[in-house]
Amino acid sequence: MKKTLLLFTAFIFLVFLKIDAVAQNETTASINGTVADSKGPISGATVIAIHEPSGSRYATSTRSDGRYNLPAMRIGGPYSITVSFIGFKNQVQRIEKLALGQSSTLDITLSEDANNLSEVMVSGKQSKIFNSGRTGASQNISRTAIQNLPTLNRSFTDFVKLTPQFSLQFGSPSIAGRSNLANNFTVDGALFNNAFGLQGTIGSQTGSQPINMDAFEEITVNIAPYDIRQSGFTGAAINAVTRSGTNEFQGSLNTYYRNQDLVSDYNYANLKVPVTNFNLKGYGFTFGGPIIKNKLFFFASGELERRSDPGTGFTASRGGSTGPNISQAKGEDLDKLSAFLKTLGYDAGGYENYALKTRSDKLSAKLDYNIDDKNTLSLKYFYFRSYKDILPSNSGAPKNNRQPSQLGLPFQSAGYGINNNMDNVNLEFRTRFNNKFSNQLTVGYNNMNDFRESKGNKPFPLVDIMNPDGSSYTAFGYEPFTAFNTLKTKVYQITDNFNIYAGRHEITLGANYEGYRTSNGFAPNYYGTYTFKSLDDFYNSANNGVSNATRYQVQYSVLPDGSFPYAEIQSNMYGLYAQDAFTVSDQLKLTAGLRADLTNVSSTSLISNPNVEKLTFENGEKIDVGRFPKNAILWSPRVGFNWNVNNTGKTQVRGGTGLFTGRPPLVWISNQASNNGVQFGSESIANPTNRPFTPDVDAYRNLNKSTAANNTAYNLAVADQNFKFMQVWRSNLAIDQKLPAGFTGTLEALYSKDINSVYFRNANLNTSAYTLLQGADNRPRYTASRIYGSATPTPANPNISDAIVMTNTNKGHSLSITGTVSKEFAGGLFATAGYTYTDSRSVNDGGSIAQSMWRDRQVSGSPNTDALSYSSYMVKNRFIASVVYRKEYINHLGTTFSMFYQLQDGFRYSYTYGNDLNNDGLSGNDLIFVPANKSDIVLVPENSGDTRTTDQLWSQLNSYITQDSYLNQRRGQYAERNGLVGNVIGTLDIRIAQDLFGSLKGKKHSLQLTFDVFNFGNMINKTWGVPKFANRANGLLNFKGIDATGKPTFSFPYLNADNNTPLVNTFSSSVDETARWRIQFGLRYRFNQ
Repeated sequence: MKKTLLLFTAFIFLVFLKIDAVAQNETTASINGTVADSKGPISGATVIAIHEPSGSRYATSTRSDGRYNLPAMRIGGPYSITVSFIGFKNQVQRIEKLALGQSSTLDITLSEDANNLSEVMVSGKQSKIFNSGRTGASQNISRTAIQNLPTLNRSFTDFVKLTPQFSLQFGSPSIAGRSNLANNFTVDGALFNNAFGLQGTIGSQTGSQPINMDAFEEITVNIAPYDIRQSGFTGAAINAVTRSGTNEFQGSLNTYYRNQDLVSDYNYANLKVPVTNFNLKGYGFTFGGPIIKNKLFFFASGELERRSDPGTGFTASRGGSTGPNISQAKGEDLDKLSAFLKTLGYDAGGYENYALKTRSDKLSAKLDYNIDDKNTLSLKYFYFRSYKDILPSNSGAPKNNRQPSQLGLPFQSAGYGINNNMDNVNLEFRTRFNNKFSNQLTVGYNNMNDFRESKGNKPFPLVDIMNPDGSSYTAFGYEPFTAFNTLKTKVYQITDNFNIYAGRHEITLGANYEGYRTSNGFAPNYYGTYTFKSLDDFYNSANNGVSNATRYQVQYSVLPDGSFPYAEIQSNMYGLYAQDAFTVSDQLKLTAGLRADLTNVSSTSLISNPNVEKLTFENGEKIDVGRFPKNAILWSPRVGFNWNVNNTGKTQVRGGTGLFTGRPPLVWISNQASNNGVQFGSESIANPTNRPFTPDVDAYRNLNKSTAANNTAYNLAVADQNFKFMQVWRSNLAIDQKLPAGFTGTLEALYSKDINSVYFRNANLNTSAYTLLQGADNRPRYTASRIYGSATPTPANPNISDAIVMTNTNKGHSLSITGTVSKEFAGGLFATAGYTYTDSRSVNDGGSIAQSMWRDRQVSGSPNTDALSYSSYMVKNRFIASVVYRKEYINHLGTTFSMFYQLQDGFRYSYTYGNDLNNDGLSGNDLIFVPANKSDIVLVPENSGDTRTTDQLWSQLNSYITQDSYLNQRRGQYAERNGLVGNVIGTLDIRIAQDLFGSLKGKKHSLQLTFDVFNFGNMINKTWGVPKFANRANGLLNFKGIDATGKPTFSFPYLNADNNTPLVNTFSSSVDETARWRIQFGLRYRFNQ
């Protein structure tokens, strides 16, 4: 394999020496066509295209068959194209705009006239839909849309949602039901991914956009591009191009603002819930122009944003008060607890009425240099700094929730602050040698620095206090994933293509290199985590030294000097590809290509563990934590077509099929370098007998100090030696049709099948030792959850909590069917609408921690099987519509109205048991069996205070199942992972922009006031646009034990045990900001635009 890698690397660098290149991700547009006269093709005709705003000049001549190509042109316009040949009239054509990635066909017929050689003027408009270069599913988002549509967050997401297959899941865009980690983001050809894979996009952890949206010229979302140059994704390739300077100085200043007075007081069901005070302020600018006219241009933009949001919409209960925003956590309890913690020297912060701060600063600069009409150079720099306060993580929490809710309120100290910072520089060189060859080279460097800060005043153990039903009552202390949590990432990028134009063939040869260098610090529970059944138990432990926690967890360094171990990862990705775009006829164009990608991963912190190598895990498996997966070349053949039916431009059939290879989230690999039993030790003890609470974070870590050779308690994470990075087979078929009355319709089907997907299993889980439960729910219950889990561990018989193996599965698929219709009306009105049906199934939806990706997958059988179910990112039904209308009047006024409407299914949930039914060592991951009748379940009270009889319990549970349409149709079956779907929700956002404009010294100046209303329907009717959340899908029933007949027993906890309120409804209406109408004001000054 080393020989293969060396040969592969050598071949790439030979290509670099021989070839200059075109960017892997498009930053330009192109024009192609033929020049002919009445007798046939004309060879040697001159074709010159001039970008009128900048004077940028692109020139070529036709080849022997009359064909010409003008590649790598600036997007936008207008363009004037002049075609000339001796003895013929010059013909000048005008194209209003070239879209990003668009290949416009312009065929020209010259007229011979020896006596009159005047020019022939023709004006034309190129269609983005009816385009011979269009094959797979894609969405183009213009600068006009970016400027005019309502935008709440001024982010990619606000505009990528125009893609019919889009859904917003976990803060980043998901496309066609795929994980948001499967997307590839580029700006001006430079990689803008969160390469480590903690989130889908740069800045998404801080809720910030890394670039001022006013800097963008255009955005494209390519879901199935059969252009072989595009790779690095199994979701979508989202590519943006920033604006460039022109021959005129142009610029803008803007500000925007909203606060609690511009948000509705929630009044659903006659319950008024005021919004906690918050505010958002933003300031931005753009400025561009010529340094040397027609030659050298600059463009700069910047934005500063400050916001303060409520930490929670819930308040503590006082005097028995209740309401949709009142938690059952009692104010007097939390006040007493806060005072007690201060006696220990710890300030827990607030638990209500506190703010979450966000800030972001961004700057971008761009230089464009027209060296001559054959060579251009572009240099870009992006600066980004951002910070955000975050609520505590739910991972590992009681019933997977420690955030504010009707059940409990955490203290502010249990949260954390996160920083996302970036510096990016990118150089792009484009050249056209002659009318047969062109090339483009992109070189980029990206430096990212992400790190966390604790909201507490000092290191302190994290403490979870539970309600009687096992849910979270409160939490305080150092957030369990924050200590030493840092990530430094450097990305090096070279992309290199070469285009050959030969008759009807456009041949592309290319190479791509990406180098990643990451340093990651991550150690869950580094300062210790305690879980207590009640506040009384906590006080008893803290004051009297009683070891009564239900669980204690800690992780610690076992390096000789006690220093913190960081995972250092180096990854190199190499790609080679070739493609032929063949124009078969004026009606048919075929594209066929082959791509080979290879990833090599190494680490200076990857260390073998000789003790682990001697152990035998499930099914006789041996584990070597000192070896990464073997290098493997992944092949991606693709074919696409575009057919202009009848050559009328009214009907277009397009599509293709092929393989797409994704980038690996490096965090998945980094887990192995951090969890090898050599750098960290850990313990996770249920009901510990010698771990009373102490504020000293080193108290029990010191008890476990050992050398790496003698380490006896740890976690393991390892990648299968044959693991391959993500790859899908994707097929697409679409028809575009010009309809009566000027409408254009598209019907498109997209199918993806996983070839190499990922799933995780625990090799330390003894799945062969089990008994079957008795009764209707007869799943296996393991008799020994861990193979190596000795209470008195030794190096030869250690206490390994988990040995997570990352491996592949080919299970997983998705289908999207989309229909859209659009029309540009006379008088400045444009409207579009679309509906998408999606069915997406997956085994694992991704994450950042190997253990959690195994632990948090809900199952009805073994957690080690690659069982298929609904994807967390699946939105089955989605309808969207957008309208933009502009009217100018009385010479100095203009009004723009725009709206965006979407109607879609809600979030997905899994019905699970509380506690550990199958004894796999995990709580909350066992899908419930839905009883068809009373005999299918053994119900018992939750605790001694629960006085309900069995009949009463069944009556309440049966009523709940009956009102829940999903559970009612699953009676007698297991619930499905992500089977429960939230309510269908429709939201309407509108923008009204009023312009006052005039001329000063021949230059246009304008002042614009914008008025955005988000969730406008809620302003009309308080019940509209209100999302709902599941009251208790996780832990609907609590597993209590096994009775004498071998049947499991379950409780059906009250919704609120204080007043014996049973759980009656599946969903409750949200009371947070998204459930209300919101207004944002903006002010913008433009000059010379």
